[in-house]
Amino acid sequence: MDNGIARPVPTPGTADPRGRVRGKRSRRTALIVGAAFALALGGLSGVLLVTSSEPASAANLAVNQCNAVGNTPVTCSVNVVNTLTNDPATTGSVLTINVGGTITVTASGNLVTSVTQCDGSSNGGGAGVVCSVDIVNNIAMDAPAAATAATVNQCVGSGLPIGLATCNPYPATTSGATITQCNGSGTGGTFVAAFSFCNASGTVSASLPVTVDQCNGSANGGGNIVACSTTITTNVVDTSVAANAAAAAAAAAAAAGQSAPGVAKFTG
Repeated sequence: MDNGIARPVPTPGTADPRGRVRGKRSRRTALIVGAAFALALGGLSGVLLVTSSEPASAANLAVNQCNAVGNTPVTCSVNVVNTLTNDPATTGSVLTINVGGTITVTASGNLVTSVTQCDGSSNGGGAGVVCSVDIVNNIAMDAPAAATAATVNQCVGSGLPIGLATCNPYPATTSGATITQCNGSGTGGTFVAAFSFCNASGTVSASLPVTVDQCNGSANGGGNIVACSTTITTNVVDTSVAANAAAAAAAAAAAAGQSAPGVAKFTG
C-alpha cells in the first residue's frame, strides 16, 4: 500500500505482479481487503469499519465521518452503490465520499450497510450542516426479500419549522428506523429557515438492510443551517429457477396471444 491507497486485488485464479497465482479469496484475505478499505479512508476523521457475516457472504462496512466537528460549517456527502448477487465474485460496493470538496472513491468486495455522518457537529452559531446520503442497492439473487418503504425518524425536538415543506416526511417518529436524521438539531437561537430542510425517502430489502444516521444533535446556536437529505433506492431481481420459469411462461403466453397458465383469457 502506498500513500494510504489500496492496491487492486488480483482476480481469483490469476497471477499477481510477482507471479504468484491467487486462488479463491480466503477469510484472511477478505479481512486484509477490509483493512485496506479502512486505510484508504484514513484521511477522514473518525471513519469506522465494521464487519459482520450477515446478511450476505461479504462483510458489512460502516461509514462514519464528519461527526463531532466544532463550530464550523460542515459539508459532507456519501454515495453508495451496493451489488448483491449469489456469487461473491460479483458482490461488492462502490463508495464515493465528499468531505468539504475532497472526493474519494473506493471499490470493495464488501457491502456498505451503515452510514453515520454530521452528528454532533457545527454547534455554536453562525455555521451549519449540509449533508446528504444516496444509496442504491442492486439485488439479483435467488428468492430475495421484496423492496419495501424505508422507515423514518426525523425532525424530533428540532428547531426546523414543522411541516412537509421543511421536514418530509413529517411527522416521522418510527423507533429503530432505517433513516434517523435531524433530531435535536437547529435549536438555541435564530434559525436560517429559508435554506434549511430535512428530507428522507426510498426503499429497502431485508436481504440487504441498510441504516442512515445523520445530522442529529447538530447546528444548535444562532444563525445556523440544517440541510440534510437521504435517498435509498433498492432494485430487486429474483434469479431463482421458479421465478425464471414463471417469467418465461408469461412471455411465451404473451407472444402467442394467450393467457399464462392459471390466468383466464377474456375475449370480446
